[in-house]
Amino acid sequence: MNRARVLMAPKARSSKLRRNDPRALHEQLSVQLRADFLRNVPPGQQIPTEEAISRAHDVSRVTVRRAIQTLVDQGLLVRRQGIGTFTAAPRPRVTYEIDRLGPFMDAFAASGTKATAHLIDFFWSSDEPMTQCFGTSEPVLVYERLYETDGVPHGYLKIAIPGHLAERVSRADAETRGVYEILKKKGGIAPVRASFSISSELPDGALAKHLRVSRATPVMSVDRISYSATGEPIERSLHYLLPDVYKLSVNVQAP
Repeated sequence: MNRARVLMAPKARSSKLRRNDPRALHEQLSVQLRADFLRNVPPGQQIPTEEAISRAHDVSRVTVRRAIQTLVDQGLLVRRQGIGTFTAAPRPRVTYEIDRLGPFMDAFAASGTKATAHLIDFFWSSDEPMTQCFGTSEPVLVYERLYETDGVPHGYLKIAIPGHLAERVSRADAETRGVYEILKKKGGIAPVRASFSISSELPDGALAKHLRVSRATPVMSVDRISYSATGEPIERSLHYLLPDVYKLSVNVQAP
């Protein structure tokens, strides 16, 4: 479809923006543009210029720019330096079954999604806040992995393993193996249960950069602590997930 045809009938379009609406014009415009782009612009195609949108909706380019930025923050649009703004490739849809003790990568296989994991950081720490659950002052292994599909990031995991279980864990292990496989092969132990805490939070600057979202975009936070048969916490994983990609699934049976 020719992008010049995306925004037609400017008078009709602009009449949908209410000057006396409690919402700011750029907020109203972002909602309308989102519907227009989803309906009329295929993934990967360039959207009309700010000037064209400004004329079509009878608003300033500042208003258009703020509306477009909202859609960029939401992941609907992507900017390409020196080229223009395009509709983003469709995001995957992943169901994460948190009631089963399995590798995080299994969620992608079950959902028919191809995902790639990248090791972002690998270090030992004795004062990392997330390691307090282990109840030790000894150094704990912490590493971080970014998950993406077709170059689009959608999940970020921060994982901690107690020092006595991580002595033989290498950077290559953290890069290529799931934490449960690492615990079994390198620590000689396997989890028998896990506890989860789920919330929504705003990302800090580093996380927002990794996930390519604004710091005003809420992400789903899944905090998992896994335990051995003796009740010892043997790993903690903080999952930061984009809510438009992930759905959490739990199966419950009556006692």
